[in-house]
Amino acid sequence: MYVQKFEGESLDEALQMVKRELGPDAIILKTLTNKGLKGAFKKSRVEITAAISEQNYTKKAKVDHVLNEDQRQKFYQAPSTTINHMIDNYSTNTQPKEETSGPGHGGYGNMGLNKVVNTVSKASHKLMSSLDDFLAVEEEQAQHTSKRNFDEFMEKPTAQRTESPRRPVEAVEDNHHEERAEIESKLRNANELSHELQNQVKTQSHQIELLEQKLYELTQKVSGSPAHSEPRGILSLRNSLRALSLKEAIIVEIIKKASFEFTREELDDADMLYDFALREINEQINVDMPLFSRVQEEGAPVITVLVSETSCGQASMATKLSVIQDDIKMIQFRDTTSDYKSDFTKTMFNMDVSVVATLAHLMSEIRKATTEKRSVVVDLRLNFSQVDETKKFIETLRRSFDNVEILTTISAIHAEVYNSKILSKYDQFSNGVIISYVDQCLNFGSLVNLSYEFKKQPLKFFGTGPVVPDDVEAATSERILAGLFQL
Repeated sequence: MYVQKFEGESLDEALQMVKRELGPDAIILKTLTNKGLKGAFKKSRVEITAAISEQNYTKKAKVDHVLNEDQRQKFYQAPSTTINHMIDNYSTNTQPKEETSGPGHGGYGNMGLNKVVNTVSKASHKLMSSLDDFLAVEEEQAQHTSKRNFDEFMEKPTAQRTESPRRPVEAVEDNHHEERAEIESKLRNANELSHELQNQVKTQSHQIELLEQKLYELTQKVSGSPAHSEPRGILSLRNSLRALSLKEAIIVEIIKKASFEFTREELDDADMLYDFALREINEQINVDMPLFSRVQEEGAPVITVLVSETSCGQASMATKLSVIQDDIKMIQFRDTTSDYKSDFTKTMFNMDVSVVATLAHLMSEIRKATTEKRSVVVDLRLNFSQVDETKKFIETLRRSFDNVEILTTISAIHAEVYNSKILSKYDQFSNGVIISYVDQCLNFGSLVNLSYEFKKQPLKFFGTGPVVPDDVEAATSERILAGLFQL
């Protein structure tokens, strides 16, 4: 039995190699298709292991011995049945030569062999464009050649067929051993390469597992998952602060500071951590005094400008700020002055109120008041669609007068998102924040979040009710903490 391994890029290519090297009588022992990662390192995609008996291989070798390379190429392109028929006919014609050979007739035995080869060669040249035409030509030539060779065989003397050249069986066996050794060498090399690739894959898999473990540990640390036991006080404090609707950034900052300052045993004490958190939240709330209470120079008027959007209680806050100061000029900037009506509060407190609709009129009223050394409170309601127009309007006031303070007014009963939108709009030129309706606030945690997010805008005043001027107070962190913890 002769076994050989064939490799090709496709199944048809590998089968064609089996047909050319072993003949149509070859038996397919194993077919291996290399796909995926293994196929990327293989030179050939398809591997076929085929075998043929030594008797059939000897018959094929006799035919190959008398054909040149071009003839072999054309001969093995024919169908397998035709090739098998040709090899068997040639082998049958040469079999009696070995049994009845005798001396005395030297070169006449080659006549039958040469005619068979010429017949195959001529048939190869008669290939048509159609496969059916080619098969018909091959079968017709094969039948005619078989009949003619048989007649010539019967007419020739026995002695003339003694010297028919054939390939010795010993040479075939030697080639068989050499090819087997070459195949075994290739198999050893392939096994070594496969073993090396397996080692590399194992090493890379181990490295991937280590990276996954590291990523899991980092994820546990960042997410705060209790992969390790968390102190009970920290866990209780975290849940309590989240219930107050505080931002996660504030909670993380407080817990980090607590973990740094306290020992492991102290972190289990919830009361101690609550006191610490109360102090930290108090520091997060930024409050400051208004400009008109800090200017010490006598005779220096202060211009306080209130800006906001609709329904923030700004008009009421402007009235309260005007009442608590002496000799104040209050200016209301509106789109039109036709619907203005003097209310009871302004009449009762004898307030000097002017309503303007243009920037020029506003500048004139402010200039007149500052010339008289009087401070001014401006209730400025801007309906500009563009932020640049609002910025130009306010910057004009800053360039025209000294001691100008811009205060943004928000409402404590509005949503945190809406208040954050207003503070973001006026953040670049605002000096502070006034919060109205603090007495009706339902979520003081949102006020803490706004103070933490907009640290550059300190809290100035709180509006605590409808009464003028009693329901206004200076902003303090204690007022927010009292509402936050319901004290």
